Amino acid sequence: MKKLLVTLVLALLVLACIKKAKASREAEWHGLTETEARSKLDEKLPHRIPEEKRSEMSDKIIAKMRTRGVLAEEPATTAAAGV
Repeated sequence: MKKLLVTLVLALLVLACIKKAKASREAEWHGLTETEARSKLDEKLPHRIPEEKRSEMSDKIIAKMRTRGVLAEEPATTAAAGV
């Protein structure tokens, strides 16, 4: 019984660590603009992948991030703001 309890506690600790690591990785991407997210994706995606495939992958990832509300709005340019 004691061995089962220790195993259960260890399993819960491992799950908590995984959840914390996942949350910190998600927070790293949350609030980026689309331009910032694309440049970060370009750094992360392997350069062995052809450019056109990387572009397609980036487009799909950015679309999912946009639907989930992870991306921040692009700041308005001075010309668009009328200044």
